[in-house]
Amino acid sequence: MAVEFSKKELSMNYRRLGRTDLDVSVICVGPMRAAATEPGNDEKSKAGELALRTALDAGVNFIHSSYEYRTRWMMGRVLANHPRRSELHHVIKVPVPDFTDGDHFEADKFRLRIEEALTDLHTERISVLQWMWRSMPNTDERRLPLLGQIIDEVVDIFHRMRDEGKVGYLMTFPYTVPCGEKAIETEKFSGLIGFYNLVEMEMADLFGELEKRDMGFLAIRPLYQGILTDERANQNSLRKGDRFADEEYAIDFAKRAKISEVFRDEIGESMTSFAIRFALAAPIVSSLIVGLNTPAQVSGIIAAAEDSSPSLQTVEKAREIWRSAFGLG
Repeated sequence: MAVEFSKKELSMNYRRLGRTDLDVSVICVGPMRAAATEPGNDEKSKAGELALRTALDAGVNFIHSSYEYRTRWMMGRVLANHPRRSELHHVIKVPVPDFTDGDHFEADKFRLRIEEALTDLHTERISVLQWMWRSMPNTDERRLPLLGQIIDEVVDIFHRMRDEGKVGYLMTFPYTVPCGEKAIETEKFSGLIGFYNLVEMEMADLFGELEKRDMGFLAIRPLYQGILTDERANQNSLRKGDRFADEEYAIDFAKRAKISEVFRDEIGESMTSFAIRFALAAPIVSSLIVGLNTPAQVSGIIAAAEDSSPSLQTVEKAREIWRSAFGLG
């Protein structure tokens, strides 16, 4: 069932993740929507399975997952007897406390999320934990003080499970820059995980501090949920049933249009490729967590990651657009 590609067609680059001992592929497969939420042999799930196999054959060694996505059954089907299973690095979401936990950290729930992932993914160790602390409402006013209140409990159970050989490194998804700053200040994390793309550049404000402390960064949704792709060049031409056809996404497509206008020469023939290359231009970014649902998407993204990154001038130009045209700076 594996698909063969020549080295010339698909080859993988790797980067060291901060001060860890992990050399991870610059593309991290995230099968959030790569399968049905219940086990079966539907076309979507078969395509997602083939996409994951294709990625592994091409050298991807980094996989992102969450119990929330309910697609690990497909991943388990691929990984159960895969010859490279022991070489892979997994990063999983661990949202404890979650929205409805009343700001209370439960070590048993933390352990549960990891133990179930070890079983589902047929692995002995989760290399990176994407720990998240959530509140209701999920505001900085609640979350900033909460971090200080629970961090020692989090680190205690993490260290215990690390000593058991079940986990490797603790990173966090802070949601906001203030929470990211607070997380860095604790000195308890190996790095941050966050949104980073041509439209969402808030976390870039923390790159300098992360580099100074030799901490890592993993970028989620470098394609801005798929809006920064060739398939979604214009909202009016979206296929029937596309979730981004709703009017609420008009502002996102306006931002895409601005990017297309300003970076016309740099983009060339492919917005998808430019978005991937842009996200990898920052040295602090070790890997891009991308949802890949078909073999064609896998080959296209890996090919894009092979190409040269935009210049530092282009990156700074994008920052200026983010600050001014998007009114976010």
